[in-house]
Amino acid sequence: MRVLDKYILKEFFRNFFLSLLFFTILLLVIRFSEKELGKFVSERMTLSTSLFSLFLQIPSYIIQVAPPSVLFAAFFSLGRMAQNNEITAMRTAGVSLYRVFLPVLIASFILSILMIVFYDQVVTRALEKDDKINKYAGSLELASNVVFEGSGNRVFYIYFLFLKENRMQNVTIYEFDETGKVQRETFAREARWSEETWTLKEAIIREFENENVKEQRYSEIQITVPEDPVLMVKSSKDMKAVPFNQLSKIINFKRASGKSVRKDLVVFHDRISFPFACFIMALLGAPLFIMFGRSGTAVGFLLTMFISFLYYGIAIAVFEAFGNNGKLPPAVSCWVANFLFGTVGVWFVYKVKK
Repeated sequence: MRVLDKYILKEFFRNFFLSLLFFTILLLVIRFSEKELGKFVSERMTLSTSLFSLFLQIPSYIIQVAPPSVLFAAFFSLGRMAQNNEITAMRTAGVSLYRVFLPVLIASFILSILMIVFYDQVVTRALEKDDKINKYAGSLELASNVVFEGSGNRVFYIYFLFLKENRMQNVTIYEFDETGKVQRETFAREARWSEETWTLKEAIIREFENENVKEQRYSEIQITVPEDPVLMVKSSKDMKAVPFNQLSKIINFKRASGKSVRKDLVVFHDRISFPFACFIMALLGAPLFIMFGRSGTAVGFLLTMFISFLYYGIAIAVFEAFGNNGKLPPAVSCWVANFLFGTVGVWFVYKVKK
């Protein structure tokens, strides 16, 4: 059986990587012709900067096209075996369809785990660099809702930041200990900065020791902050560009400050549920080859596009929108599409066996 598993996996991964390459290039061409040329003209970015920005988006495209690539690879690799009567030979030798599906399903599950890690370690860093490129390309005068992680386990939340006036409004600074608990909370109605010195006005400092809270009020107090507020704005991140550990910390301190975290929680759960679609697509693709595998590559491609449209264009878009506007809990909104498509996949596997 090891020889059979190696043969099936070889075919599956060959088709998967070819599909991944094809769909990624397709997205790059569409993206460049649709948006990058417009960015190059409207924002007066150099061609090299625009191309580098496009290059940094490739990891996020890989995440987007991985599930349909798994679907196409599962369908086409097993479908080709069906066309060559190899599946018939396997079944004649006593190998069940479940056993044929097994290596593909295990491989797709491992791919889902790898894609979750890839998203957290590669995609977020690439998106962060791309975000900085686009922010440096524009002019900055006023910024709002700036979230920034500074040195010394400090996280800053600035409601309004007036860059030309060196002035901020409603500044909250959280200082964490090594375990991630808030040690000190500093709030200022207004703040001004000069190099590394911040002058806080109408400030309240709360220190948390066990269950005790010490509060001190200052009409004006100065603190040292090594980070430049201009860089804070230019480095403030889209939540999709924030790794798991930072995203969790940002959600916690936004909660503590009374801010809505619903959309952030949708991003958090989507970070796991979306890559897991690789496994869901394998559940769909593996049995579909029995029904349509002999029809050829064109049918497989059309089926891949149709199922991907249903998954991305309807299920993901609709349910995550429900999560963002509060009609569904964030976790439910991110996982319900996988549950529905996974249920259909399990039913297909059961019907094919029968």
